[in-house]
Amino acid sequence: MRYYLLILFCSATTLYSQVKTSHFITRPSFRTGAIFQRWTGEGRQQIDELVVPLVMHYPVSERFSVSVLNMPTSAKLRRADSSSSLTAFTDTRISTAFILGEERAVLNLGVGIPSGPTALKFRELSVAQEITSHALAMPMSYFGGGGEVSASIAVATELGKWILGGSVGGAYKASYVPIAGFLKYRPGPEISIAIGFDRTLGERSRIFGDAGYTWYGRDQYGGKDIFQSDGKANFTLAGIFASEKWQSSVLLQNTLKRKSPFALDNSFSVSYGNEFELATELARQINPNSALLAVANVRALGKNANGNSAATVVSFGPGWRGTIMPQVQLEAVARLAAGEIDGNPIRGGEAELGFIFQF
Repeated sequence: MRYYLLILFCSATTLYSQVKTSHFITRPSFRTGAIFQRWTGEGRQQIDELVVPLVMHYPVSERFSVSVLNMPTSAKLRRADSSSSLTAFTDTRISTAFILGEERAVLNLGVGIPSGPTALKFRELSVAQEITSHALAMPMSYFGGGGEVSASIAVATELGKWILGGSVGGAYKASYVPIAGFLKYRPGPEISIAIGFDRTLGERSRIFGDAGYTWYGRDQYGGKDIFQSDGKANFTLAGIFASEKWQSSVLLQNTLKRKSPFALDNSFSVSYGNEFELATELARQINPNSALLAVANVRALGKNANGNSAATVVSFGPGWRGTIMPQVQLEAVARLAAGEIDGNPIRGGEAELGFIFQF
């Protein structure tokens, strides 16, 4: 049970939060599939993204595991009089987990290998900017950058039905050329801390949550300090409630983000406001090998330092999860979404098909 909390803490400091591990790896597995998302906005502008996750988990021993992740992505932006696309592998992430002592601590070490595109051309840059929109929450919003090294350690202790713990971690990122013809840019280092809990509620249900804070160092452009991001606070509360045939899960996340605008030579500007998200899933067990799903999500973003980018997006849809053979699990989910950004209506949808192969 304690592994869940330990890995939950450590995952907060990893680069790709899209892939989360809820338990220590005990069997080799390979995860893949496809995620397709489409959004249509003002002026019939349309953004599509297709992502093929490639994730390998391998337990070297009972105390040491290795994971490798890449997310080949194809994105296309269509406007009234033009279209642009960007298709490539992303940076490759290799992470390791070590159980320490009497199974009360986990050490995570990671490295990011720059295998994604950099020095983007103007048309590619317009696509990259669109998929980073937090309101759209695209399945992959990051293609390529410089190398990265990260480390975190999490500890936990049991107090009756409670598990309490905390973690600390950091990341250092190397420089790279983000836009063709520009100088090298180096993101500032990061340091994160978190505290959390996990509480069982009978044999089938539980609640868990955490609170964390991230500090950012100064970014550099052309070897000179240009910007320092404001800190970011995260709060998460989640619950799983199950009976013999039904299972429901609820996730609440509130992120108090930096509001200072970021600009690189007045050509690449990013600014974020606070974010709130409520996600729910209801599963009905049909037989021992399959379940029907219903999912829903509400995401709200506050205005940034420039006074814009406020957004509200609601999505919902059906799904199915099951075991199609002893070593293969399958999940399929479809969602419809609608909302607005700065008062302008948007609509979209997502189709996801995922496979887990266990060996």
